[in-house]
Amino acid sequence: MIDLKIQDQFDGSNKVEELKAVVGQTFSDNFSSTGRSKLVSYNPALGYCAVEEVASEYKCGNQNPKPGLHSRDAWFVWNGFFY
Repeated sequence: MIDLKIQDQFDGSNKVEELKAVVGQTFSDNFSSTGRSKLVSYNPALGYCAVEEVASEYKCGNQNPKPGLHSRDAWFVWNGFFY
């Protein structure tokens, strides 16, 4: 499991700060019924993010996201944004 508290040993990037910078933006989420979610909040102490499903960006995709907030591991959300 990726520990987002630790600075990357290869490029010196800080994954915690990168994730905090994208709160409010959408990302590709394979566990969402629509394939897209919005990062609502990030709790670095727990290593979890609160996400909200959003409608698919494609016409043929699911336009009816499930309501409510969902919890995702921080490493998974980071991967959806930056990998």
